[in-house]
Amino acid sequence: MDNSLVLTVGFLAILGLTTRIVLNKSRAKSDVQALPGPSSNIASWMWGHELLVFQHAATQMYSVWARSFGDMFKIKAALFHPDIVIATDHAAVQHIFANSDLYVKSPAFRPPIKNMLGEGLVWAEGEDWHLQRRMLSPAFSPEAVREMMPAIYECAERLETRLTNLVLDGSRSNLNLVPYISACTLDIIGIVGLSHSFSAQSTRLANDDHSDAAQIRTSWEIFVNTGLQPLAFLAPLVIRACPTIARAPLPAMQRQGVTKMIVRRLGRRILDLGAGKAQGKDIVSILLRARRVETGAPSLSDDQILDNIVTFTMAGHETTASTLTFTLWELARQPAIQDRLRAEILSYGVDLSYDDIQKLEFLDAVVKEGLRLYPAAPQTERVALQDDVIPLATPIAGIGSTFRVCKGQVFCIPFKTINTNPSVWGPAADVFDPTRWLDGHRADPATLPHGWSGILTFCDGPRNCIGWRLAILELKIILSTLIRSIVFKDTGARVEAKISPTLQAVVDGKGGNLPLCPQLV
Repeated sequence: MDNSLVLTVGFLAILGLTTRIVLNKSRAKSDVQALPGPSSNIASWMWGHELLVFQHAATQMYSVWARSFGDMFKIKAALFHPDIVIATDHAAVQHIFANSDLYVKSPAFRPPIKNMLGEGLVWAEGEDWHLQRRMLSPAFSPEAVREMMPAIYECAERLETRLTNLVLDGSRSNLNLVPYISACTLDIIGIVGLSHSFSAQSTRLANDDHSDAAQIRTSWEIFVNTGLQPLAFLAPLVIRACPTIARAPLPAMQRQGVTKMIVRRLGRRILDLGAGKAQGKDIVSILLRARRVETGAPSLSDDQILDNIVTFTMAGHETTASTLTFTLWELARQPAIQDRLRAEILSYGVDLSYDDIQKLEFLDAVVKEGLRLYPAAPQTERVALQDDVIPLATPIAGIGSTFRVCKGQVFCIPFKTINTNPSVWGPAADVFDPTRWLDGHRADPATLPHGWSGILTFCDGPRNCIGWRLAILELKIILSTLIRSIVFKDTGARVEAKISPTLQAVVDGKGGNLPLCPQLV
């Protein structure tokens, strides 16, 4: 850990304790103190319960505690920060997401987002966010996403060919799928988002360390594995306590921005080449055309467009790759499900149209189940900007059916915990079972939370994931393309799901690592 960070932690512990004492005096109108929660005996005096959360798989401890304490509970925060509310109650979560101008991303999240992605759509708040969302929405309409299908198929078939050749070569029986899947989704977002070919799957560029794709991949791998180190959990906690620390020239903070600089440099080249044309159907062309049309009206600056290029390049390919990799792992562990999926795909022939893809019911079920169990962003934090009264779906003993909070209250909303709630999904909620999405097996709609298909993988409310349609289409096309010709078998590797900064497959402490054994059908 950086020496400067050690000194900062000591200072912030004192500051946090002082702040806690002051804030506790103003909590008379808050119901937080009446919430149940895990015993302070299992909390660190310095790191609260947050160290336990970090040490286990993504949201695992939240799921354990939710089954003991209910849909709303509190945990001790690190550095003597006031208690954090863990919210999984459907009505409470819907209220928080629906009122996105009142509940904003917490200081623990925004500075790292800015360091990694810039001031794009994921980072923005208030009027800045409203403008960016309005300008970007046409690029993700149903019609726009449908027109992306040929590019997605081209990249998926290139991945199929690449994996097939590796199987025929026979030099390796086990293969880490993560870099191959990630290269495919990077190529997709390059074409549909930027009208740029990263050629991430090109054999010629595979060993070129200076290519854009190689630099993005290398910097991302370093960042992911740095985030898995035992003390990496300190960074967001320190930033939550003192957001200005994110601007300090600390190595841990600077590493977050390496990938952003690489993609931003590429984005500048794309803008310089396309500023006078902007005739394509990609996201950047749509933004540039909108800016020309709306002369005199608010529009995105070059910097905002560049930061959104970074946002969609990184968030747009790593998130899809994460869910897809874990889904293939589950299919490898359950051959009967994989065989059933393959049979359905082959029954429709080789060249699937957009309408064909929508008719594949079991493929749809597999994708939904993968998204339910493996949300690429397993959790988020929100902070209340003013006092509020939150409705509850399930009354809390001693509190009632509404929940009072004060300005500054931090909420953690663990999507994966909500997506695997046994009261909704049954006692086998943690099991990968696509049949739960088929007629006769579906969960009671009245028990489902808001969100796409009753899951919160794409968040909810005005700030839901703008690219959800694209992500679903990518998952369906890549899965259907691979499964029709390749059998994926489990290697027996012990895979753990950890957050760094998205959901990562971790084997033997190394992130971005999920070995499977591909064979030809």
